[in-house]
Amino acid sequence: MRSGALLLRVAAGATVVLSVLPLLGLGMAAIDPPTDPLVGAAPDLATLVRRSRVLELAFRSIGLGLTVGAGALGLGTALAWAEQRLEYPGRRALGVMSLLPLAVPSYVLASTVATALGPAGWLGGPLGLSRPRGLLAASLVLVLVTAPYVQLVVGAALCRSSAAEEEAARTLGASPARVFVEVVLPRLRPSLAYAVLIALLYAVSDFGAVAVLDVPVLTWRLYEAVQHQALDRAALLGGGLVLATVPFFAVARLLRGQEPGRGVANPRRPARRRPGPTGLALTYGAHGLVIGLGVAVPVFTMAGWVLEGLRRGLPFATPWDALGHTAGLALVGSVLTVLIAFAPAALTRVGRTGILMEQAIYLTSALPGVLVAFGLMLVALTASRALGGGGLYAALLSGGGLLLLGYALRFVAEVFGPLRSAVLGLDPRQRETARVLGATWATWARRIAAPALAPGLGAALVVGFVAILKELPVTLLLGGATGLTPLAFRVWDRYNEALHHDAGVAGLLLVGLTLSGVGLTLRWRRHA
Repeated sequence: MRSGALLLRVAAGATVVLSVLPLLGLGMAAIDPPTDPLVGAAPDLATLVRRSRVLELAFRSIGLGLTVGAGALGLGTALAWAEQRLEYPGRRALGVMSLLPLAVPSYVLASTVATALGPAGWLGGPLGLSRPRGLLAASLVLVLVTAPYVQLVVGAALCRSSAAEEEAARTLGASPARVFVEVVLPRLRPSLAYAVLIALLYAVSDFGAVAVLDVPVLTWRLYEAVQHQALDRAALLGGGLVLATVPFFAVARLLRGQEPGRGVANPRRPARRRPGPTGLALTYGAHGLVIGLGVAVPVFTMAGWVLEGLRRGLPFATPWDALGHTAGLALVGSVLTVLIAFAPAALTRVGRTGILMEQAIYLTSALPGVLVAFGLMLVALTASRALGGGGLYAALLSGGGLLLLGYALRFVAEVFGPLRSAVLGLDPRQRETARVLGATWATWARRIAAPALAPGLGAALVVGFVAILKELPVTLLLGGATGLTPLAFRVWDRYNEALHHDAGVAGLLLVGLTLSGVGLTLRWRRHA
């Protein structure tokens, strides 16, 4: 079995090397800044900082993240509390439906909300609203997208909590508010910290919503710089984007506090209570906001685009090529992502090595997709120049190698979660028994480990598949040279060209695919 363990360590080391490639590309750009294509000389740093407005963009990105984090934490926690602690008509159905915005990409939600709530929209017209745009509109869209993540994480923590301490506190005369502050909240703090970190990182890394709603932040300006081949400015903006994420980890750490003690072995859930009229109205209002704006408005708006195109007799681009490209890329990308994440997950039990592997995995996935794509482009370009030409870079870009690697590094942490849970569920005594009986490592892996890991592997594949379906910046930056037109690209391109009928078809297909994937992973995500 030693050869198998050595193979896992080598594969895990290769994964760590791959994980730091985007940061390596940014580091090389910082040490040797790209030359300005107009003047052919390395730019002056002070001039570049002033011209790129990186400080202003960084503060706006941080402000957007903090706003979205606070809003998602409040709304998602309220939904989780209602689902786990209250009893009201339609609780289960509304709880599941409030998670459906997970299937709607932020750029789809932003474009449909902007259209529906605009002066010519089916909601904005009768209400006399102006076109939503700017920081406030982007914050609303991103809160709707991230609140379900908070609902899942906090809901799982509430589901695992025991009623014993709360009942004891109430028996001693504590008010409901004091019970929540002194008993429930300390148990929830780690989950709240993790949930708000997800929302913060999602907001600062978002590209689609801020681009559609015209919010100048680091991700949007970084994409523009790469598109215009202003690599010097892009390198500076990329560094600013990395630094902009640092305060969020500090906020999450401060919110987390000290780990609470372990709970009871068999926790008994607290009894649900019926809310009063005000509480019931607020509960239904929260569900209505998330379900209405997060799911109903996008679906109805895109369906309206399609119907309007049919009514006007507009030509539709065939969606089947885009559908096939999307499914193929997501399938191959998810398999590659699982292969990259498997070795570090298998070493989870190995003390400090497992901890270092886990930190390396989460490091890259904390980076925005546009930054991962740009970092990989810089590494490939530098390697290609070192080999005496641009052939390697062109081959990696046009052949789809960089695109698939970008998907894998962007979402390796998401598939690492279910893989890690599956590995931790293996019984080490079975491995010891197999060794005593003389079974080889390959025999143990094939007959014992593989069947036990199969559910976790399946969940990881579906999670990666759904994540890749929705990814936009990696697709735009690394997929253009491949000639493939996945649905994410089709929605973005057709919407920007004002061909809303085509964007509606692609968007409905994309949401349908992601909804099916979210439905498959909902059970695992809720309880893992």
